[in-house]
Amino acid sequence: MSSQYLSKFVFLAVLVVSASAAAAPQDSLHHHDDDATAHHSFTDAQKWADHFEDPARDSWQLPDSVIATLVDRDDLVIVDIGSATGYFPVRFARACPRGRVIGADIEAEMVWHLNERARREELPNLVSILAAPDDPHLPVRADLVFLCNTYHHINDRVDYFSRLRQQMNPDGRVAVVDFRPSSPRGPRHKLESGEVEAELSAAGYKLVASHQFLPDQYFLVFEDRQQ
Repeated sequence: MSSQYLSKFVFLAVLVVSASAAAAPQDSLHHHDDDATAHHSFTDAQKWADHFEDPARDSWQLPDSVIATLVDRDDLVIVDIGSATGYFPVRFARACPRGRVIGADIEAEMVWHLNERARREELPNLVSILAAPDDPHLPVRADLVFLCNTYHHINDRVDYFSRLRQQMNPDGRVAVVDFRPSSPRGPRHKLESGEVEAELSAAGYKLVASHQFLPDQYFLVFEDRQQ
């Protein structure tokens, strides 16, 4: 990927998605069963970086094993929704040097932080964009959409993932990693894996894999039901 092409891609991605995000409503006036179970502000990126990037996290998050499970070629287009400070996007970018990795976050400070990190760590295939709370507005069609500890933060998830399905390649996958209710980690109110499966089924997906090797989280992989 040439530096000139990447610069144009980054500029257009940030311009288009930021404009869409700015126009989207930030709060819902109604409640659904598939609304977020946890609400946090993730401003102060450096404070959150100290938390998200804590080396001790590796012992239970097992990032190398997660990536090895999902990355089957080095030219994938991967979107990390809720990319934050880049714990997984940076690793995906290194695993897919011929691909593109897009971090999508609704916090502008997190977007800036990750773009600066990509520049500092010389990862030209990684860009972070400002997403809307109700739609990621992907600038390109994705082969893999990844959510780690993010699914429970999304409101109106059935509608959200229905829209997302239209922004993916036909054989694209959605991977959801989130905390089991029995885990001492994560938010107080957690979702059962069965709830995730039911919601994504309602959004038009089918479960194709359920990996059990993470000690605190379920790890589910979905595809479009029509494939």
